[in-house]
Amino acid sequence: TDMGPAAVSWLVGVLLALRVSPTRTGIEDRNGSRVTQQITVSGVSSGGFFAVQFHVAYSSIIRGAGIIAGGPFYCAQGNVDTALTSCMTTPALISVDELVAITHSTYLTTRTIDNPENLSTNTKIWLFTGTEDTVVNPGVVHKLQSYYGNFGVDEIKLVDTVPAEHSWVTDSYGNSCSFKGEPYINNCGYNAASELLTYLHSTSGKRNLSSPSQYTLLNNFTSSNKSSNGGGKLVKINQKTFVPPGVVPAAFGLHDTAYAFLPDGCSFGGHNCDIHVAFHGCLQGIPKIGMQFVNNTGLNEVAAVHNIIILYPQAMATLINPKGCWDWWGYSGEDYSSQLGVQMKTVKAMLDSIR
Repeated sequence: TDMGPAAVSWLVGVLLALRVSPTRTGIEDRNGSRVTQQITVSGVSSGGFFAVQFHVAYSSIIRGAGIIAGGPFYCAQGNVDTALTSCMTTPALISVDELVAITHSTYLTTRTIDNPENLSTNTKIWLFTGTEDTVVNPGVVHKLQSYYGNFGVDEIKLVDTVPAEHSWVTDSYGNSCSFKGEPYINNCGYNAASELLTYLHSTSGKRNLSSPSQYTLLNNFTSSNKSSNGGGKLVKINQKTFVPPGVVPAAFGLHDTAYAFLPDGCSFGGHNCDIHVAFHGCLQGIPKIGMQFVNNTGLNEVAAVHNIIILYPQAMATLINPKGCWDWWGYSGEDYSSQLGVQMKTVKAMLDSIR
C-alpha cells in the first residue's frame, strides 16, 4: 500500500464518517450487564507485534494489551523488508495515519477484524521500550502509542526509562540488563509482569485467598503439574488440536504444544477468573529456550496472587521463519493479521476453550 498524505487524510475522513457503533461482546452479556471476566494480551518483540494484531482483530473481547518492543497493527504491510526497516530500525518511515486508515478500511470492507471503534471503550494499554534496545528502536513503540491514541484510547501507560536491551524485563531472573541474547529475558530490577498485569486488570478484591480448587481437564489438555512457583498448576495443551481443519501446524510456524498457568482458585471455562494471553518473542519458543519464557517472566507469580489464567501459545521455527517468530509480516499467508490467519485462528480457538 502506497498512499500520499492527502489520500490518507481523505480516506481517514471518509472512514470516520462511515464508522458504526462499537460492539463489546466479551464485555457485556446479552442483557447489557457488565461481565466481570477480563481478557488481555501481552508480548515481546514479534510477540508484541502479534499481540497488537490479536488485540485489534478481536477487539470485541480483548480489553487491554501490554506490549514490549512492538509496533502498530499491520506495520509491515505484508512485506519482510518493511518489517526489518520501518518497523524495527527506522520508525520515522511509519505512517500512523496510513495504518489507522488501513485498520478502518479492513473492518469496513472485509469484516475480517472486529470494529476498531471497540478500542475506544474500556481499553487499557501498557507499553515498554528499553532505552538501550538495539533491535526494535524505541521510536517504534512511540508510534504504537500514537496508533492507539488515534482510536481514542485514553488509558495508555508508557515506560521508556529503563536501560534495557531487547528483552522481557524482570527484577529477579535473566541476563544483565544491557545484555542482548538468549533467552532474551533480562534482570533490570524492574518487574514488567507485575506492572503490566496489575495495570491491565482490576486486581482489587481478586486476590487468591482460597484453597486449591478442583478443575475440569478438557480433552485438549493432556497433563497438569504443580508449578514450581506454587499457587497454581502448569497445564500442557495440545495446541495442534486447535489449528483449522487440514492444517499442519509446523507448516504455519506453530508448535504442537502450548501451556497455560491455572491458579488454584480458577477453573477453565468457569468465567471466574480473568485470562491473559502471553506471546513469546523470536528465539523464545520451547524448542529454543525450553520452558524459560513460560516459567521465568514473572507472570505466573502475579497471576497466582490475582487469579488470572495465563495462556502461553507457542510458535516454532521453519525454513522461512528460522527464528521461530510469531507472524506479523506475512510468512504464514496474506491473511496473517486478520481473523482468517491460521495463527490467529489457532490462538483464538485455544482462548475460547478456556474462557
